[in-house]
Amino acid sequence: MLRTIIGEQVPTHLGPMKRALYSLLLLPFLSNAQNYLEQFPLREQTKYFDFRYKRNSEKITEVARFSDAFIKVLNRDFFKVEFDYPIRVLVLEDRTTFGAFLRRDLRINDPPGFGICVSDKLFVTYEDSGLGTFTHEIMHPLVETNLKNRPLWALEGIPTFFEKFYGYWKGDDLVLKWGYHNPWRIQRLGTNLMRLNLRDILSTRDSVGPYAESDLRMVSVFLWEQGKFKRFLELIQKGQKDGFNSYFEAAMEMPLERIEPLWRTYLNDVSVREPEIMRLPSSTVLKDELTFQRFARVYGVSVGPSEKIRKPARTAQ
Repeated sequence: MLRTIIGEQVPTHLGPMKRALYSLLLLPFLSNAQNYLEQFPLREQTKYFDFRYKRNSEKITEVARFSDAFIKVLNRDFFKVEFDYPIRVLVLEDRTTFGAFLRRDLRINDPPGFGICVSDKLFVTYEDSGLGTFTHEIMHPLVETNLKNRPLWALEGIPTFFEKFYGYWKGDDLVLKWGYHNPWRIQRLGTNLMRLNLRDILSTRDSVGPYAESDLRMVSVFLWEQGKFKRFLELIQKGQKDGFNSYFEAAMEMPLERIEPLWRTYLNDVSVREPEIMRLPSSTVLKDELTFQRFARVYGVSVGPSEKIRKPARTAQ
């Protein structure tokens, strides 16, 4: 199992123009790519990714196998993902060397905690950062390329949705379960949870604004629990609002006035279920379905597409 916690990533909070400028400022350093690639003598190429790393590790092998299967899951279950692959992934040994590399080689003075998309085709992380770090950050360039019409709240609202999952391998295919709340994000929201204003979040015109990633993720999980998240993504990709004012309302097939009572009920339900949510383990992929079913029973992990989290059979150790 890999530990999964996402740090607040400054570059991925930026709007498209600011992110483009950020990448432009990095060009002098990226142009010397061959210099820093010499620090990563080991290489594993997959269909969609090019992993460079310093030492052999089972965790890197696991993420490399997971990476291509994850793109297949996106194409199969969410939206068609087109991109100028491969995406290069630099994997440092640990958090200390990760931070040192970003400061020294990429001139990023305030490194994030777990991973960063330096450009659309370069992701930097370290061995123990977790599968959820990978899915969250890799979604940024994929969303920017394939969901160009997404509203500003979804700049982080969509990638953060994909950071939390459980699943198992079925041959070479991944079976992933989605829609779980991230315990540390719920904890970070605290008393602000019940005060989240859906109308304000949806109407924000500031790519940073007053809302953190944890706030925005609540909207995506709400859509999932309503069975409308996939439709939301499909509508954005097609550029269709079906006569509504927003893609969100079009996905829900009702105006915001009718959605807001559902939103309040949702927030209250999450608040009530907080003790169960806080027991959820890190995002994990098990070796097979039988092992996953045992894992789900132990941790009270729901296995349906939009089910509520059940009370654990026993407290996780």
